[in-house]
Amino acid sequence: MKLFDTHAHCDDKRFEEEYEGGTLKLIEDCLNDNVGYIINIGTNLENSRVSIELAHKFDRVYASCGIHPSDVFYDDMDKAISVIEELLSDEKAVAIGEIGLDYHYEDVPRDLQMKYFIAQMELAKRLRVPVIIHDRDAHGDCLEVIKKYPEVIGVFHSYSGSAEMAKELVKLGWYISFSGTVTFKNARIPKEACVVVPSDRLLIETDAPYLAPTPHRGTLNRSTYVQLTAEEIARLRGTTLEEIEKITTENAKRLFNIK
Repeated sequence: MKLFDTHAHCDDKRFEEEYEGGTLKLIEDCLNDNVGYIINIGTNLENSRVSIELAHKFDRVYASCGIHPSDVFYDDMDKAISVIEELLSDEKAVAIGEIGLDYHYEDVPRDLQMKYFIAQMELAKRLRVPVIIHDRDAHGDCLEVIKKYPEVIGVFHSYSGSAEMAKELVKLGWYISFSGTVTFKNARIPKEACVVVPSDRLLIETDAPYLAPTPHRGTLNRSTYVQLTAEEIARLRGTTLEEIEKITTENAKRLFNIK
């Protein structure tokens, strides 16, 4: 069993501090266990570079590069976007992300988040690369933005929207990824959404070290736990773990152009 974790933050400092052997040992252990591929996600200029460096150390690890809505405080946005563009020229960089909107807290101005979101969608349109969307309590605005860029496709990661919105995203050509939240007992919305997503648009992830699935909820998440998410999705969809492994790996390779 080899699963594709399409969204992890393996460079998180907590792994270096708490995992015996640190980040590199963590990734090695995951790839030697039940994980076939990992995409390590950038959220700012600094860790986007680190993500690429990590990807070059492992054949089956890839990177994304982008500016998260909580990291939109660069003095010169245009210069920051040009750095992202430069990083994306690396052969191991497969997407722009994670980008998007986060309205859960009020400490980042929404207009500034939107400015960076649009700038990175423009970059994706120009470079013809997929994007990884962070959408937290901003479903309507995120949907409105992506509709303005029909040339751009990508994935809504750790999906938290409704089943109805998932159907609309799929019609627009987008992929939907589910994290450990789908295993939470009272997580009705992601459970409903994962059932309606067509097989050719379904992805899985951990968002490690965040959102550890049941029964590890509240602990440090890691890529090996992606199997627990896959098992729950298989149960909800009335299929097998092997089928979820097959379709989600195929989908990830297709979206991120991994041969």
